[in-house]
Amino acid sequence: MRLLIYSFIFLFFGFSFTSQVTAETWYVKKSATKLQAEAKARSKVLGKLNKGTPVDVLGKSGKFYKVSAAGETGWIFRFRLTKVAPSGSGGDGDVLGALGGQQQIAARESAYGSSIRGLSPVSEEHAIKKGASPASIESVKEMERYKVDDEALDKFLEEGRLGAYAD
Repeated sequence: MRLLIYSFIFLFFGFSFTSQVTAETWYVKKSATKLQAEAKARSKVLGKLNKGTPVDVLGKSGKFYKVSAAGETGWIFRFRLTKVAPSGSGGDGDVLGALGGQQQIAARESAYGSSIRGLSPVSEEHAIKKGASPASIESVKEMERYKVDDEALDKFLEEGRLGAYAD
């Protein structure tokens, strides 16, 4: 009987410790990422975080993670975070950077970014061999140089109900 009582006590304490969740450190993918008051795209912006800022993930609600960073707690859209610290510039400031930070966009991010690609030297060579006109190649390069500011991108996503604004 005593063994049974000790077993229940051991199990009780074992389960009580597993229910405590420790925060996991993730990183901000893109500069000017909004830390919001609620898990909603239209909620009050508490501040903006720089690319590479470590955050402690405290919880999740739909498309948002509850995080703590620099003494502030708020919510960040899930595709603005990564488990691996970003390196280099990652394309901040250009269209690809605004949509995910890299040319290799993950499948889960394809809702608003998968059709955008760059023209690598290998792709350009292939296009020339296949008969693409110099004007077409230059048009792609011109598109790559096009930049969209954060406010315009945010307005586009909100009006189109995309990304963090999708229902």
